[in-house]
Amino acid sequence: MKKNDIKNLTNYIIKNNIILENFNIKNKIDLLIYGIRINVSVNIFNFIYNHCHYKNINYTYIINKDEIVTPLFLALYYSNYDLAKTIIEKGGNINYKGIKYNVLSFLKKKRAIDKSKLIFILSHGFNITYINKYQLTYNLNFSLIKVILEFCIFNNNFILKLLSINKNKTPMSKNAFYELIRKEKGKFEIKEWYYNLLNKQRYKQIEYIYSYEDRNNNANNIQKLLQCANKIDTSDNDFLKYTILRKIEKKKLNIFMEKDYLHYEFNKIYFDKLKKINRFIKKKTFTQLMIFFEENKFIFKDLKMVDYDFITFSILKDIPISYIKEVLKYCPLYIFKKKWIKMTLATNNQALLRILLKSFKEMI
Repeated sequence: MKKNDIKNLTNYIIKNNIILENFNIKNKIDLLIYGIRINVSVNIFNFIYNHCHYKNINYTYIINKDEIVTPLFLALYYSNYDLAKTIIEKGGNINYKGIKYNVLSFLKKKRAIDKSKLIFILSHGFNITYINKYQLTYNLNFSLIKVILEFCIFNNNFILKLLSINKNKTPMSKNAFYELIRKEKGKFEIKEWYYNLLNKQRYKQIEYIYSYEDRNNNANNIQKLLQCANKIDTSDNDFLKYTILRKIEKKKLNIFMEKDYLHYEFNKIYFDKLKKINRFIKKKTFTQLMIFFEENKFIFKDLKMVDYDFITFSILKDIPISYIKEVLKYCPLYIFKKKWIKMTLATNNQALLRILLKSFKEMI
């Protein structure tokens, strides 16, 4: 068998009156499984299959208590695509459900999945709904995620369908066409994909996946991405969400977002921070206020985008000057207001006036 010498194997069996089927002992010895393991040829495989009188090619073999295989799973594990094709021709089911995991889960668990195997699985009818259902993209190399997207969305079958519609001049409204595209792009629920990639801050990969989203539903797509960021930001400081928005604003993340919508999302973050600042000030918990500014300093440099007058608020609430001075390190003066001068003069707060004038000079 190891030499793939079917002639001598046949002669030996006939000469010694061997009945191959008798060698098979359930879950202990299986000649077909053994043949796959030693990489026999298709001819030897067929010889064993026929002479052992297997009733069904979709059967399981227990390797150990944690590992159960089918002939097809095992052939793919050993990258023997000729045997895998032969097994499928004999009725091998790529979506076999007789065990607790599917073929892609099995290969992932064995760290044996690669591009060739994935393409083979997808091209032979693997149920793509399993990909989300069993979170099969989790910790999957991104090159393989690209294979899944490229193979399953806007693939040859879909292109042929569009060509057929065009060739036959099939009537189709604009809305019907958009719905066709939406369904094609909606084959996968990719929210979890975003979550996994955001955890690793793989922005270019996020950008690639986003390109497969339905552009007619852009606002919802953005929200999906930002919700994933919020879920990850356990510190509740909006760092990840803010980073995404800044990258979009600076064109470092190729995701379309209307300017007004972008500023709206920025301002939601800013006003939430400012509400917390107000709460600290009203309670006069200034030490916590300083900690808050330090933890959120990545945001406060951009407070120019909101209509908020921290200095006026500070003067009215009689915040200690030392704290105002510290806050100005994180929240510089973008717009110097004359009323601050009047307010500090009215209260004869010369120390604050000096701080404000100094900050203003540093901004020039």
